[in-house]
Amino acid sequence: MASSALIAVLVLLGACSTSSGDPVGTASGGSSAGSPAAASAVGTPSAGAPSSAPGASRPAPATPTDAALQLAAQMGQHSTLASDMMRARIRGDADLAQAADAALVHNTEAMSATLAPFVSAQAREQFDHMWEEHILSLFEYARGHAAKDHGVRHHAREESVEYEGELAQYFADQSPGGRLDRANAEKSIHTHAEHLLANADAYAAGDYAAAARGYRESYSQSYGLGATVARSLLPAAAVTALDSPAVRLRSELGRLLGEHSALVMAMTRSAAGTPQDFAAVGEALNANTTELTGAVDALFGAPTAQRFQALWADQIDQLAAYNTAAVGGDTAGKERARTALTRFQTDIGQLLSTATEDRLTAEAAAQALREHDSRLLEEIDAYTGGDFPRAHAASEQIHDAVLVLSAQLAEGIGAAVAARLPSGGSDTGGGGTMRPAGGS
Repeated sequence: MASSALIAVLVLLGACSTSSGDPVGTASGGSSAGSPAAASAVGTPSAGAPSSAPGASRPAPATPTDAALQLAAQMGQHSTLASDMMRARIRGDADLAQAADAALVHNTEAMSATLAPFVSAQAREQFDHMWEEHILSLFEYARGHAAKDHGVRHHAREESVEYEGELAQYFADQSPGGRLDRANAEKSIHTHAEHLLANADAYAAGDYAAAARGYRESYSQSYGLGATVARSLLPAAAVTALDSPAVRLRSELGRLLGEHSALVMAMTRSAAGTPQDFAAVGEALNANTTELTGAVDALFGAPTAQRFQALWADQIDQLAAYNTAAVGGDTAGKERARTALTRFQTDIGQLLSTATEDRLTAEAAAQALREHDSRLLEEIDAYTGGDFPRAHAASEQIHDAVLVLSAQLAEGIGAAVAARLPSGGSDTGGGGTMRPAGGS
């Protein structure tokens, strides 16, 4: 079933559609969502290999709308990095934990930079300090699990609650005109922290299904938290732009595709562990596929959604196959998966071109997905090769690129939906057919 946020977007798209079918994929500031200006705003990475470590500077967002979407994505990325760090600590995987720590530091710096146009330098320093304390409480909680020390975990939870209150007060204070209520802010931040602590509990207990579901839920909730914070800090005119149907569609696509990418990268990490963990992440990917399929159904109807689902499930299977081959040093297996992914990119490009009546061309869609998948394969190679800093650098590029991909898709899709709203509800089934490493 399509998410409620996407359904609301469809209603708004219907309200603003015109008989001429003029595109509605225009972001605030007058730049098209898929334009070079929008792409540069989120730091489009090159198609080549990522930098050797996190830390490469990105261009400042071109508009407040771009900043809001970037902050939401960065907050979602924070949740996955924090989960990865905690899991590595629980497993005693020191090298991966250290790389995740470094990536978390850079993610904090990136969020602080995104906040720069809207808060003072002193306020940014406050944010940096409080967010680092939040991360430290998560680190200590994972350390308590690793040491099987309930006292350490209890103290870390108490510290987490204290930091939640401080962060809520901070965001409320920075919000112009008191638009953000402290109590509501604290509730959202508490939910964010509790997700991460509960995920660590489930992972430490070997309940991989719950941990994988929590990983996905945490990303979505954290993405929403970032969007709420951005909305509370932006000027009133920019907030109005965030309510436009084109931007809301772009945001929802960014959330779903960002979650997909995060889960593929989680699959990479889980492949080195137990088959049960790998399979649980596969089920979470299936759930994400189901939600994406529901979105396509709401936009274009069941036949297109069913074809999309089959193609997207194949993509997940091939990413899993590539990952399994990389773990096993199977060069031929990697090439088979890469070739199959090329076919997927061509086929889904044609599907999207047909669905949008060529407003999004087959080649443009295929090329965007080609670049997206190539980054995912680069991250898999880096991780399975033990180059964890490079893997995290690749993951950062993936999250940045998802913002560009969602803008490109939203522009073509938004124009098509404005011209012709679909009818009918979802009658599609489940997502991909993930198989654990070594499974059938």
